[in-house]
Amino acid sequence: MVLDKEGFNRWAAQYDQTVAQTQADSQYPFAGYDAVLQAIETIVAAKPQPEVLDAGFGTGVLTRRLAGRGARITGFDFALAMVETVRCQLPQAELFVHDFNDGWPAVLAEKQFDFIVSTYALHHLSVAGQIAWIQKMLSHLKPGGRVLIGDVAFDNAAALHACRDQAGERWDTEEIYLTREQLEPVFAQQLQWQRCSFCAALMSFGAD
Repeated sequence: MVLDKEGFNRWAAQYDQTVAQTQADSQYPFAGYDAVLQAIETIVAAKPQPEVLDAGFGTGVLTRRLAGRGARITGFDFALAMVETVRCQLPQAELFVHDFNDGWPAVLAEKQFDFIVSTYALHHLSVAGQIAWIQKMLSHLKPGGRVLIGDVAFDNAAALHACRDQAGERWDTEEIYLTREQLEPVFAQQLQWQRCSFCAALMSFGAD
């Protein structure tokens, strides 16, 4: 599905329903969605009142869950409708409009976080762009912090191609999905990989 900012604004109201339906059917792209979110929540909740940046938070499903577990939330999304909706639900959070394509937000230039999370959002960038963002996120972690990326992701190109062939016309040609074989040469021991479904993984990165 190819959506610009206005498209995401219109889609915001039905996004969660779309996720629920494709997950219930165990179909690409959202098979394993709940498992991804639960894995992230478990990691974040293990630290009392962590400072968390949610990058590209969408309708705020994970954002609300983390806030409910005591996390202090900062977050951004490029769709105004989504930011306004989540801001009403979480007035204590620091939320703002920002596009990944505009680089690291200037308002966060001096900020560091215990966790930086991003779910089903970075795939709008190129592989190089996603890797650059992960590296930038790592530079804004507190000691012992982690970057947690949950998304459509595959062990290797063969697995990606198999999913694409099975999905057929449902495959989103505008989204770029990472593979473990692309990330390991760049991040080596910094990367921990947790498969959550045939098309989803939690990619966890440490600063050291």
